[in-house]
Amino acid sequence: METSSDPAIALFTSWRQAQRVSLVLCRLQQRLETRVLDAARREAMDEKVSYSIAYQAEVEAMTAALKLQDELPQTPARSLLGVVAKLEIIAGADRDIDDPTDFPWPHIASVLDDLKEITGGLPLGRPDRSVIDADCRRYRAMAADLVGLEQQTEDPDLRQRPTLAIKAE
Repeated sequence: METSSDPAIALFTSWRQAQRVSLVLCRLQQRLETRVLDAARREAMDEKVSYSIAYQAEVEAMTAALKLQDELPQTPARSLLGVVAKLEIIAGADRDIDDPTDFPWPHIASVLDDLKEITGGLPLGRPDRSVIDADCRRYRAMAADLVGLEQQTEDPDLRQRPTLAIKAE
């Protein structure tokens, strides 16, 4: 069976890309957080706006990844590689949250390793950088719109500030 026809593998590919975008945006948000903390008082407002946009973009990207995870129970695996893909999502989703040495994670990792040994594993090339960059820009634009709307309700003077340019990472 061709792996591209397996819905579980397609879901894994989308989830992995969403996770990557979320990670890129998280790193951006962390860099901007440092700038906000280090900024002089006059620069602080612009830095806070940039940080707010980056933070909201990260939230939007993580929400997209979580929505993909929610599709997992309804997504059929049509091959052993599809089963591997589903287990990769399960293990990957919780890897950063819980202690990976607690039950059942070592046991799931062991089953996943066994299946990878049998199937040869999933083709795990890095997601295309241009696709990741496009997704990051999309989430940052969404976030800028959301943050802009929130700021207009909080501080009418901010409406007169020029829009900040968001640099592509």
